[in-house]
Amino acid sequence: MPGKALKEYIDSADSTGAFNKEELHCLEEVLNDWHKDPGRDYILLSCLEDGLLSGFLVYGKTPMTEHSYDLYWIVVSPDHQRKGIGRRLVKEMEEDIMRSSSRGIIRIETSGRSAYDGQRRFYLSLGYRESGRIQDFYSDGDDLVTYSKTVQGGKAREDSPGHKEISNCSE
Repeated sequence: MPGKALKEYIDSADSTGAFNKEELHCLEEVLNDWHKDPGRDYILLSCLEDGLLSGFLVYGKTPMTEHSYDLYWIVVSPDHQRKGIGRRLVKEMEEDIMRSSSRGIIRIETSGRSAYDGQRRFYLSLGYRESGRIQDFYSDGDDLVTYSKTVQGGKAREDSPGHKEISNCSE
């Protein structure tokens, strides 16, 4: 994902207004790491509407765990929000985990600021539960809120795709 494609993902995240410069830089590092070895540390799910990026999700196996995963990033461009794309991306991630593991525990970390109320309601609506909170973790008044969900899988498979594109994600 060199050059133009990487920029498309960063621009999409930036367009939401949800991420500061440090967070966008972190996302760029994650995408560069993914590009060097897709599927090693990160798995990228991309939603395309009419061939254009409308959203994406980055997740991966949590190091030093047997069956735990982290959802690192979920981004839906503003003109595609509230159309089921985020829900579709999370569902695809959960299905991928269930295909690759007999059981998966998914962890999501987010901000406790009021600006993130919508994101936290979104996770709750998908069956995630608040499983922890560290007060003032990011800064004074900005808690770290952790959500988790256990998914049960079927027959585990060894391989995991490093990237999956999904077309027409809107509901």
